[in-house]
Amino acid sequence: MKKTEYLTSLHNELEKKNIPEADDIIAEYEQHFSFKTADGYTEEEISAKLGDPATLAAQYENGTKSTNGKASYGRKITVAVGLMFSDIFAGVFFVLLYAWELMMTVLSLTCAVIAACLFGGLNICSLLPPIPYWCGVIFALSFFAFAVFTAMCCIYFAAFIGQLIRSYGRFHHNTYAAASGKAVLPSLAINPRLSAKVNRRLRTVTLISLAVFAACTVLAMLVSMISSGAVEFWHAWNWFV
Repeated sequence: MKKTEYLTSLHNELEKKNIPEADDIIAEYEQHFSFKTADGYTEEEISAKLGDPATLAAQYENGTKSTNGKASYGRKITVAVGLMFSDIFAGVFFVLLYAWELMMTVLSLTCAVIAACLFGGLNICSLLPPIPYWCGVIFALSFFAFAVFTAMCCIYFAAFIGQLIRSYGRFHHNTYAAASGKAVLPSLAINPRLSAKVNRRLRTVTLISLAVFAACTVLAMLVSMISSGAVEFWHAWNWFV
């Protein structure tokens, strides 16, 4: 069954059973189709995995009936308390992830500033060690490539954190819904949901910047050795004096 046919059938079944918020449910499954299609599954495979639309709609009907007094309040309270403690640990974990994202962003910006200073022959407050200009230019290319590489990592990691939060939110919703006797929504994967085009561009820029960083780093060291006449060029230029 194709996506449009499946969602139309599901919507009709939900309306037939007078399920509230049918449009929201359909929107969730439409997003589910989009994510699974991006992962390489065909619409027919996704439909088969979800099962018969009538059976799926019946789950929501049963969930609605369960909430009319048959749900176990003790179970709901127990699950709510458990989720509260889970939220505390998850919150700390997400804060640590964002802290790491911030550190990577600072690293990327720092490398970009160093590259700009080396390109421009600037040495603000004598923070950079003495180095011949052309050696500095090659090192600048290396720092710039590393700045781009870490920036791509930051973009992907930010998308990963966002998707991880959405996935946890869905887990939170489904856990409480199951305890309340309601039907659950499709679970969400934790890998970032980026389009194929964006994924290709990120991967291409990341690989190119990493290759340029490695090549320029090696070249800069070789040129510096030749220019200083010493393998330990940093000693020849008195970097640590």
